[in-house]
Parts: sequence; structure tokens; C-alpha cells
Amino acid sequence: MNYVFDVDGTLSFDGTSIEPDIIACIKRLERMGNQIIFASARPIRDLIPIIPEFQHNMLIGGNGAIVSVADTITVMSPISENDFNYLKRLIKKYDLEHVVDGDWHYSAQVSSENAIIRQLDPDRLAKNVPIEKILTPIKAILLGMNNKQMSQITKMIRLNTDLELVEHIGEGNLDMTSKGINKSSTLSLLGINQYIAFGNDLNDLKMLSGAIKSFWVKSKPDLLAQASTFDYILEPNQVSSVIQALCI
Repeated sequence: MNYVFDVDGTLSFDGTSIEPDIIACIKRLERMGNQIIFASARPIRDLIPIIPEFQHNMLIGGNGAIVSVADTITVMSPISENDFNYLKRLIKKYDLEHVVDGDWHYSAQVSSENAIIRQLDPDRLAKNVPIEKILTPIKAILLGMNNKQMSQITKMIRLNTDLELVEHIGEGNLDMTSKGINKSSTLSLLGINQYIAFGNDLNDLKMLSGAIKSFWVKSKPDLLAQASTFDYILEPNQVSSVIQALCI
């Protein structure tokens, strides 16, 4: 069976590590002949450091925009030139905090107080370059917006681009990928149609909806209503015990 795991808020609750017992449970699943896949909002560059034991597995990064299969990184669909140019104009006009990921390097202007700092290129594998140097933008995040600004910026982007959006309203963050790109669509493009999935956030909803068995980790209690249709709802401290149970 294919097991697909989101990382942040699902397996990791501090943005920097995963508890050893959770790693051990997933390794046991793998030894039993299951394929272990990780599907994260992180680009591959930032996904590898938090799952070094599984860095050679199939990895889906950037909410589906980039993958690593057999250690070969492939961009599934970059943000179009027109859409990226529009984003750059917005960022400049409103002086928006942002992270724009290329296929490896990135362009970031982020407050030191923002939680994303903990997971942004933690192993210093890439370079933070001027946004004009990002030639293959796979994913963009606008950060730290208040509710009014979030609503205004989101409406403008919906009207003027074809981007796929994930709105983290309570956090003031907006994730953007190319049209039609998300974790679910990329799993399908990779031929993964039968799978068990674990997730915790809005960017996991489509992936979980397509799973034959879905586990929602309640690390964001305000999103509980979003998960009402899934098979299991877990507290964060239940994750390792549930994975262990799946091995039986």
C-alpha cells in the first residue's frame, strides 16, 4: 500500500524535527513492503532536512509543484510568467513579506518573528537570491498579512491570475502554485491513485479526500470542521500509536 504523509503539523509539531517513535513506526510500515511518500508544502530543499531517513523516497514538495523520484528532482508545473510578473508587482507595491521558491534556490523577505524562519532552508543548501533571479518559480507564499489585507490581496490575485490558492486566514499566509497543482493532482500524475493519507491543513484536504483511508491530525483545532468527512481525527499525541496500529 502507498502511505502518504504530510509533515508540518502532521508528523512534526515544532517545524524542525519528528519524534523518534513516529520515525520508527513509519520505518516499520516500510519494512512491511509499503511505499512511504511524503507530500509537503515545503520545497524538496527544505523537506530533506526534516526526514533524512527517507530522503531517497518519493517526495512531493511545494504543495505538489515539485517532486523527487529516485533522487531526481522534477518541476511539475512552474508558475506562469504572466502570473509571476503580477505577483512581483503586488509584492513591490504593498511591500509584502514573501518566500518564492525556485527549483532549488529561493527569494525571501520574512520577519525574524515569523514561524516559517525555522523551516526555511535549515541546512543552508541553497541561496536567498533577488526575486528577479527566480526563473522557475514553483511556489510563492505571502506572509504576515492582517485579515483585511489578506482579503484584499486574495481577491486581486483571484481576479488577475490563474493561480491555485491556499488561504491560511488565521495565520495571514497565502500559498500559491500553478493552476491545478496541488498534492492530490500530483499524486495522480505520478500514478498514485490508491493510498492512505495523513494530513492536518487546508493544503491536505484534496489529498485526504482522494485517499482510501484518511487521517486528520488535529494540530490546528480551528480547522476541525474542515475534516468532518475524513475517516479518523487524531490528537497530535496519537499519531505514533495510530501508525503503529496500522503495522499490525
